[in-house]
Amino acid sequence: MNVVEDFEHHHGIGERWMPSDPRYVEALKYSGQWCFIHVVEELEGLVIQHLFELSKANLSGTGYKMRKYISKAITRRSSAIRMALDRYNKLAPLQVPPRPILDYAEVVGYAALGEFMLLKHSCHNLLTRPWATPENREMAAKFFKVLCSHEEIMCLNIEIGKLHAWMEFEEKSMISAIAALNRKGSPLLAFELQRQYAA
Repeated sequence: MNVVEDFEHHHGIGERWMPSDPRYVEALKYSGQWCFIHVVEELEGLVIQHLFELSKANLSGTGYKMRKYISKAITRRSSAIRMALDRYNKLAPLQVPPRPILDYAEVVGYAALGEFMLLKHSCHNLLTRPWATPENREMAAKFFKVLCSHEEIMCLNIEIGKLHAWMEFEEKSMISAIAALNRKGSPLLAFELQRQYAA
């Protein structure tokens, strides 16, 4: 007996799946999705590492040698991202529904990790939903920024009043301190305070 027949006998498998068998088609579909999800996760990990390296390169206190090392790592990571992106673009049109073809600048520009999550999910036809299109997501983000800006304007109006009151109080207290120094016989100190206040 060969190994396959022994395995089938041991596990009670009576019939083999043929290419026309629905279970075979479903397993093949799952295998293709799993490969695609694996490629998306690899691409996501590389982009996250790329973002960390970019943020580390911009930190103050990072020495010249470390910046040089990070620069080389970023270059290597960029080539790895391009290779993973090529694998993604080969598998993307084969998915159901087809995933969008991406270019390097678009992937490196993904700031939100939710962008990768949308690429992975194929069940429930998430990509056909109106909120899944990049234009609609961008419009929603801008809408919520406008809503937040109205709240920010209300807060700023309160802060402006507080700042104005503080400035008036500061000015009155400075003038009264200068007058008090002049009355107490400290004209030099009063003059210095007046000069600093005028500046």
